[in-house]
Amino acid sequence: MTIMRKSILKHQSSRTQGGTGRQWWLWVTKPEFYLDEDGKEDPSLDPALCEDSDGWWTCHRDTQAGDLAFLWRTRPMSDIGYLIHARSDAYSIVDDEFASERGWDYGCDYEVLHKFRKPVTLLDLRKAVNFEDWHPLRMQFQRRVFPVTPEYLQRLNDLILTKDPAYKEVLESLQGPTMPKRILLEEELEEALVFNLSILKPFGYDLTLYKDPDSGATGRQMICVGNGGRIDLLCQERGKKVFVVIELKNVRAGQNTFGQISNYMGWVQDRIAGRKQVRGLVISRGVDPKFQTALRTNDRIAQIDIERLGIKH
Repeated sequence: MTIMRKSILKHQSSRTQGGTGRQWWLWVTKPEFYLDEDGKEDPSLDPALCEDSDGWWTCHRDTQAGDLAFLWRTRPMSDIGYLIHARSDAYSIVDDEFASERGWDYGCDYEVLHKFRKPVTLLDLRKAVNFEDWHPLRMQFQRRVFPVTPEYLQRLNDLILTKDPAYKEVLESLQGPTMPKRILLEEELEEALVFNLSILKPFGYDLTLYKDPDSGATGRQMICVGNGGRIDLLCQERGKKVFVVIELKNVRAGQNTFGQISNYMGWVQDRIAGRKQVRGLVISRGVDPKFQTALRTNDRIAQIDIERLGIKH
């Protein structure tokens, strides 16, 4: 996990254009967040491990949904290993115990767009032309996050392409919307449900969207303060003292999805529901065997296929 301490970065006016208004960043992560105790890459820490995995990553407070970040892994790897997409604007994580212990104050939802087959290394950067004045290199990557200016973005992309030609397809796909297609479809599904929760009635759910009695905030994209992450939809059963946490996936639900919704349900139980019951509902394009097995351990979590709702993409 990359670390970002509260600071005012220069070059904030350099939000990269090209029709999208994206800002590109360089996030820096330490060995403890990608190596195991034996100094080997830990598969469980791979941010590209599973496509059903959602979570938050520390970021700069100016991060916006659609921004992109290269992930620099410090020694011993010393390379750019991933291209990451910010799925949300930055939000405060100061109440998260894990984050506060490390001095982190902002996070954003993310997903990995590309894991580089042959990462650009520190040696590559030092050998390349016109990188000697690149600020992160001159700083020896000692900051936790750097903005990437258009000038160096072009140089980085050119260098990456020499080592990973498949990256060309990724760059071409980024010429369109600021959100990847899968995320856009999930947002469309969320929009359809918010305004028509009645489509869940045939499946035994008569729901209303939760509304916080103090702030008036709704249960749509509810930030789990102190726990990281955001709930897609938090609802309540009409006439019943039951909360329902809904997680949307435009892919197959996997083991990570099960852990994710279980975590959100626990947060709702502690922070909102109290003694009232909390149930979970995953709406996805099928499930994998691990999710199916995990379902047997918790009868308060259910799953519905998107196709059964009559919503097609």
